[in-house]
Amino acid sequence: MAARNRPRAAIIKEDPADAHEERNMWNSIVTDIKKLKQINAKAAEISTQVVDIEAKIGSKPSSQQIEDLTSLFREGIKNAEEEYKILNEEPNDVIKNVGILQALRMASEIEPPRNSQPKNPRNPKRQKLDTDGAADSPGPSPSAPTAKLKGSSSVRSGSVPASREVKEPSVKLEEGSEGLKGPAGEKAGKFFVGAEVAYKQAKMKEDGSQWIQCNIKSISDIANKKRYEVQDPEPDENGAPGQIYKAYAAALIAIPSPDAPLPDYAIGKQVLARYPETTTFYRAEVTGLKKDTYKLRFEDDQNQEMEVGRRFVLDVSNK
Repeated sequence: MAARNRPRAAIIKEDPADAHEERNMWNSIVTDIKKLKQINAKAAEISTQVVDIEAKIGSKPSSQQIEDLTSLFREGIKNAEEEYKILNEEPNDVIKNVGILQALRMASEIEPPRNSQPKNPRNPKRQKLDTDGAADSPGPSPSAPTAKLKGSSSVRSGSVPASREVKEPSVKLEEGSEGLKGPAGEKAGKFFVGAEVAYKQAKMKEDGSQWIQCNIKSISDIANKKRYEVQDPEPDENGAPGQIYKAYAAALIAIPSPDAPLPDYAIGKQVLARYPETTTFYRAEVTGLKKDTYKLRFEDDQNQEMEVGRRFVLDVSNK
């Protein structure tokens, strides 16, 4: 398996997924405005025809003139109704979408400056590891450069819960982890300041990773849509605060709190799990279950089995 690492720095990155969403919204607004332009041109044409007919009406309009005016007035009403729907009703709702887009742009422009990327990113080369796990479980793969090195102090194990324990509402066992993901997790109240989450980065890294562990740092409500700032809980090797990202609920999975009930995944289940000695999540297959850990086989990891704390093993369905 390629090196399990990722550079960290206290810098807010505008997730490309956000820019993509804003671009789609702008394209939709432009398309609707073109429709409005056509409607206005038609309304002007109807108005001209009405004026022409009224100018020809004498003291008593003919039945044909009355019929023509009635038809034009009805067409004008139809145009006005269509214009109103485009401006004020879903799925177009141009006025609302313009307000949302303006708020998103303003939020991006007023972000305070952050520290720059560290000059010396973490060395991606593999390092020799000390294995201090159970005898029946192989130690972490040499492909995890963020694991503890020989002669260095121990870092947090992938099978040991994070020191920061945030109380969150419990989830029923029968619900599995469906209530922890994306918009469903947001509706269930799983995403709150301080909550631990797995965050999906916009692009996959060279080592095949895309999901990383973060804490929710702040939540903003922009035009009735929640946007989250999530932060890597660990400082980089230079001591700078962890990197900060901006994301919507679709890019998050809640990590269960230490006292929450956890679902039992069947042998062979495909999951998303935190690789031992790192804060990066990779796809894996469940090969066994103990009281507090799962035995997993990570993708592209030389068929090794590793143990990972149960709350750091997440359902990968539809993600």
